[in-house]
Amino acid sequence: MMEKLYLIARIADTRVALRSRAINSVVTVGIPVEVPGAPPHVAGLFALRSRVFTLIDPHVVIGLPPVPFAAGQRVIVIDVADHGYALLADAIEDVCFIEAPETRVASKLLPGWARVADGMIEHRGASLLVLDPSHFITLPALKAA
Repeated sequence: MMEKLYLIARIADTRVALRSRAINSVVTVGIPVEVPGAPPHVAGLFALRSRVFTLIDPHVVIGLPPVPFAAGQRVIVIDVADHGYALLADAIEDVCFIEAPETRVASKLLPGWARVADGMIEHRGASLLVLDPSHFITLPALKAA
């Protein structure tokens, strides 16, 4: 039954669904510490429960400008390859069971969204992108000019 549990969030003004098995928690954090020389999608570092987490700005990953971080903002905490990360979200809407099956994306997505989306799912009359949070962690290599 847990495979049908999703976190519904809004990222870059798009409602998305993240499988609950990929999520550790949703927490509120203070201002992150900037990391000089970090890739553009790394918004900073913060400490939580004696661990250091890398804060990722999904807007940058999907090809949009970075968003400012506000103290007290909620983030989605995930682990990828035994490292702690957190994703900025515009809003956390719900955690709920969705009985509808996941389907392939039926329309053409912008390249950034296509890289992080695993499929679509219908929920309360709306189509949501199903995202794999681990795809937000590493950016594809940029082509040399």
